[in-house]
Amino acid sequence: MTFANPLVLWLLLVFPPAMVVFFWWAWRKNQSLMAQFIQTRLLPTLTVGLSPLRRKLRFGCLVGAAACLLLALARPQWGFDWEEAKLRGLDIVVAIDTSKSMLAEDVNPSRLARAKLAALELMQRAKSDRLGVVAFAGSAFLQCPLTIDDTAFRQSVDSLTVNTIPEGGTALAEAIQTALTAFKEGDNHKVLVLISDGEDHDSGALEAAQKAGQEGLRIYTIGVGTAAGEVLRLKAPDGHSDFLLDDEGHAVKSHLNEDLLRQIASAAQGFYLPLRGALTMDTLYEQGLSKLPKSEHQEKLIKRYHERYHWPLALAIGLLIAEALLPERKRDPKLPPGALAPTP
Repeated sequence: MTFANPLVLWLLLVFPPAMVVFFWWAWRKNQSLMAQFIQTRLLPTLTVGLSPLRRKLRFGCLVGAAACLLLALARPQWGFDWEEAKLRGLDIVVAIDTSKSMLAEDVNPSRLARAKLAALELMQRAKSDRLGVVAFAGSAFLQCPLTIDDTAFRQSVDSLTVNTIPEGGTALAEAIQTALTAFKEGDNHKVLVLISDGEDHDSGALEAAQKAGQEGLRIYTIGVGTAAGEVLRLKAPDGHSDFLLDDEGHAVKSHLNEDLLRQIASAAQGFYLPLRGALTMDTLYEQGLSKLPKSEHQEKLIKRYHERYHWPLALAIGLLIAEALLPERKRDPKLPPGALAPTP
């Protein structure tokens, strides 16, 4: 059993206990007032026929009805049917740079960590779009095919590290070509969101972007890092860090190459955005992706749960009716129906 509004269940810890405390206080207050205005020796005579058990049962019905109403508001669901999801959206491949230069910490907490967060932020906006992941460094491969399964996309993004691709370097051209293979033939409105620092160690990225643009792929580039750059450090498992050295023994300093990223985006009818602040992906979606026409696609079956709120609701109504019909005074079996008990 599941609940559509599980937060309402927390109220069960508040309202029923509060009602029990209130009824107990009201009963004590009533006893105190009666003791003030009525002599103690007369109390048994005046309260003859009143049943404390029936009064408790009426209070219990009210408390139970309140608990059942809260359960009904939580909307319990039990059982489900499978339905085919029909959505209108884009096909978006997110290419994330996993090269060693993404270890730079000129953006917090690091370039790679910030790029992964940006991909998950895009997932939150692209609710009806199919998303895929391409990881690239010295080579590229499709980490996650196009899907509407947020869990699969999130797991693919979370698993990315600088060791995902053992081959060093940054092959932007191969990342673009690999992204093209993720789209099926005949699909329209293909989109590539390329998140990188723009350090391209292989030529041909601009030519690959131009060719992809001719095949209908729009490329939006997101720059991670700063123009001033940062000296790269490699952290050992014991927490110790050393500078990353080149072949000549010099410390490697990585810079953000915004010019190349702008050229790649312009060649494929997209635009470039630097990854700064918390609204970069919102700007990308609102000014770029949301304006593209969306096509209808069908995906896997989804669960439609059966609502069962009417069960606790019916029980609450029954308890309220029982409370209203249950008298506090016991009937004297010696009296005829409709007769009143004699007043002492």
